[in-house]
Amino acid sequence: MSEESIVDLVKKHQAGVAPEPEGPQSTGVAEKAQAMAETLPADRRSEEILDQLLSKVASKMSWVEVDLPSRGLLYETGTTSVKIRPFTFDEERMLKSAQAMDSPDETLEKLLRRCVEGIDVAMLTPQDRLYVLFRLRGISYGDVYPIEHSCDNCGTVSKLDLSIKTLGVTPLEESMMKFTLPDSEQEVQIKLPRVQDVHLYNSLEAIHQNMHLFIYSVAGVKDKTIIEAFIRKTTVRDIDTLRSKIFSSEYGMEDKFFYSCQGCGKRNQVSIDLNPNFFTAS
Repeated sequence: MSEESIVDLVKKHQAGVAPEPEGPQSTGVAEKAQAMAETLPADRRSEEILDQLLSKVASKMSWVEVDLPSRGLLYETGTTSVKIRPFTFDEERMLKSAQAMDSPDETLEKLLRRCVEGIDVAMLTPQDRLYVLFRLRGISYGDVYPIEHSCDNCGTVSKLDLSIKTLGVTPLEESMMKFTLPDSEQEVQIKLPRVQDVHLYNSLEAIHQNMHLFIYSVAGVKDKTIIEAFIRKTTVRDIDTLRSKIFSSEYGMEDKFFYSCQGCGKRNQVSIDLNPNFFTAS
């Protein structure tokens, strides 16, 4: 196989030079490219040659519809699904740039804005965002996601292959956002944080300090001043329930799996999150 790149091929045709024959494996593309160079105006040669070289790639770069775990219950638009497409080389370069190292969240948001259609990505909940990222990874690099884990008991390092398409998803239900507190016995309706909330309050700690902003009503009362006072005066068990329901949501992609260590047989729990293999080919 020739070491010539697509760019080299295009440059040769722009100069009116036919590529050197490579043998049976490449004659089809080479002959078509040469024919184009001879019949097309100069300003269209490069475009047509590239179209021919990329003819089998177009279908692999098509948009794919993905259902969101939130099922549209959290968005004013009622959006239940989004469309995603695989990363391109430009986007991979962006992910592996120095800027990505310095500002990973900002880089991921740029990536999502380029590869997701159907919703403002800042409005996504963290659970929807994580699910979309994993689906993007699957269609861009392959379904197999390599994970390494050291056994909690003996330290043996296991190399594990996680299949993204087999990850379970728990859909959001209305009952997850409307419930009764254990001690005050008041019915509470909550809002769930968006990705933009993390940026707005700078940290999860700051979000926790503003918990009243994520409570829509307490026993039908919607006044934020009263809700904030209620939070300060109710029991810690009520607060723990609120914190758990708001910030440790029960819906979304499963976030852990289990395996048995080959060294000692211990059953280990592994968190499913972004690791250095996330943006590399399976």
